[in-house]
Amino acid sequence: MQISTARWLVTLILLSISTVAHTDEAAEAAFVAAAGYTVKLTVTSEFGFIESEPGSWRGAGFLVDRQRGWILTNAHVAGYVPALIEAQFRGAKNIAAKALFVDNLQDIAVLEIPPAAIPAEAREAPLACEGLPGVGADLGTFGHPLGYAFTATRGIMAGVSRSNGYPMIQTDAPISPGNSGGPLIDLGSGRVIGINTASLGDRRSQNMNFAVMMPHACRVLELLRAGRSATVPRIATAFAIDESDIETLIVADTPVTPDGFGLQRGDEILGLAGSDESYLAVSDLLIDLRGRYGKTPLRVQRGDRELVVEANLVPSIQYLDRRGLRISGVVFAPRLMYEVASTDEAGVLLVHHIEPGSQGELRSIEYGQEVVSVNGKAISSLSQLAQIAEQAQKAGQGLRLILRRMVEDDYVSASYQVRDLPVDEIAWHPQ
Repeated sequence: MQISTARWLVTLILLSISTVAHTDEAAEAAFVAAAGYTVKLTVTSEFGFIESEPGSWRGAGFLVDRQRGWILTNAHVAGYVPALIEAQFRGAKNIAAKALFVDNLQDIAVLEIPPAAIPAEAREAPLACEGLPGVGADLGTFGHPLGYAFTATRGIMAGVSRSNGYPMIQTDAPISPGNSGGPLIDLGSGRVIGINTASLGDRRSQNMNFAVMMPHACRVLELLRAGRSATVPRIATAFAIDESDIETLIVADTPVTPDGFGLQRGDEILGLAGSDESYLAVSDLLIDLRGRYGKTPLRVQRGDRELVVEANLVPSIQYLDRRGLRISGVVFAPRLMYEVASTDEAGVLLVHHIEPGSQGELRSIEYGQEVVSVNGKAISSLSQLAQIAEQAQKAGQGLRLILRRMVEDDYVSASYQVRDLPVDEIAWHPQ
């Protein structure tokens, strides 16, 4: 009996060693492959919006379509503005890249490089477009953390959590500056399951990191390959926040301009007609509606009745299509890109950037303020704002701005301010 037990223990130990060795071999192979499809990105821009100040930054990306020369990365790496971008494969020279698509909801961007410039040894990343590994699966990140180029880190699949307002992969695999935009890899299969995106910087956090889910990014690639719009539908309707700080799909207010949903205050969106899927947040609905435009039936609870509302959806604009208007050093632009369907539409107009030493700075206009009115008029388009500014300039007058600032302390309150802005310059931003 003792001999049998001893043999069993020896067999168990040998099997464990064999399993660990196999796991390490799979991880090593996955990282070797990652070195062949990961790139280093350098980005420079002179234009500033609320999401992105002028300057230079670095990140990572990975090749997903050799024939088209497409590289997948984060929107915040590609930049939310026109930028000069260079991509570098390991051991190769820099290649000029341009942003093809920068999403207005999730942190997803697609860059384009000349296919002929891709090194012969480079390969496409194997993407996990369907499903995710289970909790506890071995994961790895690959990128350039803190400037240490083409290096790897390991961790596990912690689950799917809500970060930045939409579902993301949570992992304890370290994600540092320079990893953003790089691949999150299932080390068992070698497939890329996500785009490394963010790390929770709270002192109380213990290595909580997040990545965009690859099925969401694959949907973007699918639409772009088909020559279709890859943005989410335009939505300007305001929804309520419940006691758990979750944005529920109950209409709090109807939009200033129709957004095609045709909803009323108090309506609750239950889901798409013919589908049992429910949503916890507006982002869940928009992700599910990505690429669905035109007539779209929605199940809605209105009072004590459940009914079907036929929405007429149009694409919103991506960040690359955005423009703002610069007046006396102050850049005015829409608050959120998924709230507008054209480059001229103002939506909720915000102050995005203030140039140092400008009249805007001298007049104490603040970054992030909402524009309530200009010379007593609500602004519905940037061309309307330009016309008002041009008329004031010709008359030798300025603009009277009513601005709203949200003050957060122990409570949130709206503070309204009046600012008089002389008009010494009117220009589109970027020009």
